[in-house]
Amino acid sequence: MIVTVINQKGGVGKTTTAVNLAYIMAKDKNVGLLDMDPEGGTSFSFGIRRDKREFPIGGKSVNIFNVEVFPAHLGLLKLELGGEVEDVVKEIKALGKDYDVLVIDTPPNLGTLAVASMIAADKVISPVTPQPLAMEAVRNLDSRLQSLGKSASAFTNMSKKAVELELKSVKFVHVAIPPSKLFSESSRLGVPASRYEEVRFKKARIGKLYEELGKVVLE
Repeated sequence: MIVTVINQKGGVGKTTTAVNLAYIMAKDKNVGLLDMDPEGGTSFSFGIRRDKREFPIGGKSVNIFNVEVFPAHLGLLKLELGGEVEDVVKEIKALGKDYDVLVIDTPPNLGTLAVASMIAADKVISPVTPQPLAMEAVRNLDSRLQSLGKSASAFTNMSKKAVELELKSVKFVHVAIPPSKLFSESSRLGVPASRYEEVRFKKARIGKLYEELGKVVLE
């Protein structure tokens, strides 16, 4: 299964979602995590620097916490600016065959890499914050999904309450992940927040929320 995490609005927790969802699902599944954002946020969240060399999609990986992480690299910029969507889709699907779940983090736009990741996906999920610009971004995503013949599940991020929005291709699920300083602390340390919470506080409050999201994804 290929799961693409997307939202063209930055700062809504897209990378955080991809990182923690992959970490939680890797507890009992063979999971790959593909960083398709040239900025390399997912790579940074696992303590990996963006590689200045170029690789084909799936050409280099690092196994961390049982997650096979495919870091961002310089070649992604070339694909974003001049790559063919169809070629990128084929490469993603080929990589996805090696895993029970391949989670993809995408750039905060609807360019070549993001669109190819949506087309290749079996499931698309979108974190949303209850703010006007974030809501508008989801409406734009809904329109793009309709044109691609795809659908997505959206959940509320950085909020204690779930929000609802009537859209055609995006279905809101009742999962709300509240804000926490653990996200920024863990990112600085290069570990998923779920892992950081487990080790430092011997709790799994954040992890349980991502487990809940994972169940929605696997339905």
